[in-house]
Amino acid sequence: MRLGAYFFLGLIFIGMVGGGVYLLYPGYHSITLMGITLNLPIAAWVVLPLLLFFLLTILHMVYHGTRSYFHRRRWVRDAEELQDAFYWSLLREPKEHLYHMPSMKEGAPILNVSHLEVVGNIHGLSNKLMETIEWVKKIENGEYVDLRAKKVERFLSKENPLLIQNFLNRIDKEREFAESVLQSRELYAESVVSRAMDRLVERESVDRISRYLSLMKKEHLYTLLDRVDKKEDVGLTPASARIFTERLELECPDYVRLMHTTLRRFTPDENLKLFKELAAEKERAQNAYLYLLFEYEMIEQVRKFLEEHDEMEFKPFRALLILKEGKHNFRIDDLLDSEIACRV
Repeated sequence: MRLGAYFFLGLIFIGMVGGGVYLLYPGYHSITLMGITLNLPIAAWVVLPLLLFFLLTILHMVYHGTRSYFHRRRWVRDAEELQDAFYWSLLREPKEHLYHMPSMKEGAPILNVSHLEVVGNIHGLSNKLMETIEWVKKIENGEYVDLRAKKVERFLSKENPLLIQNFLNRIDKEREFAESVLQSRELYAESVVSRAMDRLVERESVDRISRYLSLMKKEHLYTLLDRVDKKEDVGLTPASARIFTERLELECPDYVRLMHTTLRRFTPDENLKLFKELAAEKERAQNAYLYLLFEYEMIEQVRKFLEEHDEMEFKPFRALLILKEGKHNFRIDDLLDSEIACRV
């Protein structure tokens, strides 16, 4: 029964009892207690115990009602904390949550340090959790979800795996986003910046790629050379090729690989000038220069170059020179590859 209803019904009951007794016994009754005499109607003596009992029951109900209210309130707060913990764990960004009920403290805090992964279909959850599960599934399936518009992105750390995957999805789908990442790379995880650079090298021209030379790796040069070999006009020039060689720590096979591409892309004069300069500056480029001289059948220049070096160096090329001088019409590609050409 509600406390208000009990209060009013109790008073009505006491009033009815008092009135009934007064009608039946309208007289007075006296009681002397500690020298004090109380002379009250008989109905009052009947009503007083009822009032005392009534007040005690009211106090009892208020006390236990208050305890029950705070108990339920703690459960409600813990349930809200649990919902929030589920939310952040689904977003791979677990946060600290405090619980009040002992039964909740025994298990729920594990969500403070856990990621939740939904592996099947589920129904009946709150709209917030159902939407979150939908976002996560889309991201895991390679879609891009605008978490900033959903007012979630700013609460996620840049190392959040879900956020990283979402950015990777966007880089793969939106061509311009890759360069946006590179321009503000301090805001993104290293893996996102790396993917953005990969996609930039796969899609853009040398001019745009050159803006981010500090992020370029040897693998990117190979990707670029593969594009040139496929006859893509990426804008590779002797000057840009020189810049790449200055920026990257290339080994002998790398210079030979570069030479194979420039052989088809640049004029003989451009090629010879480029690799002669590289060979003069970097020992690791000398084999590629010799390879190029053989490709252009510039045997006198090959002989002169080898005479200027120790006879124990460039053995594969010395052997090829002997074959050439013996009038054997071998192409260098028939006898040498980048690995053999780079042997001492």
